[in-house]
Amino acid sequence: MNQVPAGTFTTPEVNGLFNGWCGNCAAMTDANGDNIWDITISLPAGPTEFKFSADNWNIQENLLAGSPCTITNSGFTNRTLNVTGDTTLAPVCWESCSACSGS
Repeated sequence: MNQVPAGTFTTPEVNGLFNGWCGNCAAMTDANGDNIWDITISLPAGPTEFKFSADNWNIQENLLAGSPCTITNSGFTNRTLNVTGDTTLAPVCWESCSACSGS
């Protein structure tokens, strides 16, 4: 969230096909204060789509179509992941497929 202006969000969340794009039902935490927010979610095997948002969709990522971590369906560009087993995703910048430097 270091790419999001301070004071523009309270609680980041992850939304996707796995939770019906529910808004604030998958809130993320930053227990160690390193500005890397995380969550553990049980997902079924296979492809899924998701994106990061905050404060029950008050803000959301605007991802670039054609990026290596995205898929565009019905006019929406989301992150994509093919779940094949236990997976830990590397931290990424807001609205990016790339890692952030610094905190």
